[in-house]
Amino acid sequence: MIALEAYAADCRLIGLVDLGNVRLTDFLNATAELRLRDARLESLADGHVMETPELTVARDELCAVVASGPRGDAARRLRTRATQVVVDLGPYHIVGAIHGTPASDPLSGVLRRAAWVPLTDVTVTYRRGPDSVSDDVATLLVNRNLANSFRAVDEASVVLPWEARRMSRTATPGALDLTGTLQDEERPDRDEAPPRELGPIL
Repeated sequence: MIALEAYAADCRLIGLVDLGNVRLTDFLNATAELRLRDARLESLADGHVMETPELTVARDELCAVVASGPRGDAARRLRTRATQVVVDLGPYHIVGAIHGTPASDPLSGVLRRAAWVPLTDVTVTYRRGPDSVSDDVATLLVNRNLANSFRAVDEASVVLPWEARRMSRTATPGALDLTGTLQDEERPDRDEAPPRELGPIL
C-alpha cells in the first residue's frame, strides 16, 4: 500500500492504494477504478473535510495524481531533455517540466502517450473557498484527457481535440491534428474493464 494524493474537479483527496508491483503511471493507465483506504477528501468549495474508511473513485474523475511508489525499469529509461509547460486542467493551473528524448519535441510527444503524463518540478495553483493555494510537487501525473490546454511556456497552446470540438466545429488554422490514435511508448497491458461513470466525489 502507498499513500496517494490526487486532485479531482471538486476536491483534493488522500488515501492508501495497493499498486501491486507496478509503477503508478502504468496502474492509472490500466485501471478503471481506484480503491482507497482511510480516505480524506478536502472540498475546493469551502475547505470542509470528509473522511471515510473506504472509497472507490473512477480514474477519469481525477485531474492529477502526485507520483509515488515504485519506479519503472531502469533499463527502459532514456536520456531526456525538459521543456517547461503550462497546463490548465479543470480548476487547476499547473506549471512544470515535461521530458522527452533529445531528438524529439517533448510537447508533441504528449500526443503519443497514454492519458497520464508525468511532469517534474511542478507548481499547482487553485482556489479553495476564497483562498488561492499553491502546492509544490516533485513529480505530478496529469490526466491529459481532462486538460483544457497544454502548452510550452511563452508559446501558443496546443488545441486538444475535445476542447477544439467544444469551441468550434471548424478546424483551427495551424492547430495540430490530435484526433488520431494515441499510443504510449511504454504501454501497459490492456486487460482491464473500461471505466464507468460515477457521480461527483463530494
